[in-house]
Amino acid sequence: MLGVISVGKRSVLFLFRIAMICGICAALYFGWYALENRGAVNDAEFIFAGTKNDADCAILLSEGYCVVVDTGEAQDAPHIVELLKEHEVETIDCLVLTHPDQDHVGGAQELVRQFAIKQVVVPYFSGEKAVYQTLMNEIQRESIPVLMLYRDRQFIFGDLDIRIFPPEDFYYAQTNDYSLAILLEHGDNCVFMAGDAEKTRLNELLNLNLPTEIDLYKAAHHGRDSTKGVALIEKLQPQKTVVTAKQAESRIQMALEQVGSEVFYTVGQDVTFISDGTSLEVLESSASTEMG
Repeated sequence: MLGVISVGKRSVLFLFRIAMICGICAALYFGWYALENRGAVNDAEFIFAGTKNDADCAILLSEGYCVVVDTGEAQDAPHIVELLKEHEVETIDCLVLTHPDQDHVGGAQELVRQFAIKQVVVPYFSGEKAVYQTLMNEIQRESIPVLMLYRDRQFIFGDLDIRIFPPEDFYYAQTNDYSLAILLEHGDNCVFMAGDAEKTRLNELLNLNLPTEIDLYKAAHHGRDSTKGVALIEKLQPQKTVVTAKQAESRIQMALEQVGSEVFYTVGQDVTFISDGTSLEVLESSASTEMG
């Protein structure tokens, strides 16, 4: 009788040890799986819309979310609307207007008319710009929430981690220096957009704690020449650069060549990137009949 009890205890102890080993193996496996898949994301699409002249519009798509950064000029609106509808966008989750100049906000009224917009993000601006004021009145009539940034803020849309940096002052001589700057992370990929930042604002951006070796850079102020613009390129070391113009000016072009950046231009053509979280695939640039 004692022998049977002893065998039973040994069996229970043996099964307990097996269960512990299985538990440890399972924990190690799931820990390894979590580590291997840490930061794993679904594909995202970054579309820099083609415009007729030097102007900005970027459409960021992830997991059914849509973020639009600037809207080109009024003449670019039909093409931007076309792009959004091609991608079955019905709602713009966030419309970021980097600053109040016409080449960045001119197409916004048409987007307000044709799409549901959940929120608009703008910098503090107290100056007078007729196109901008008309737009803000339209946004108010549509009861769209407006977030005016005074400090940097993080937004998450699908797999997009977006941090927006507002200007550090309340008054600038140049409206371009009111530009919001945007750092976008998708998995391991980093995108930085500098709006139309000129000397004063570029100096602020140079002092930000930004990642080095940016994967994609939207060049400041359509690639216009500036010493600070060259310094920002040297700091960011971008692998790829979008210039919202027909051509970057000479000093910026040379700086991009020196860091080995692959450069794309958006006047007359769309430039689209697909991010899988580790690499950026560039789709063939395409012209649009809407751009004439």
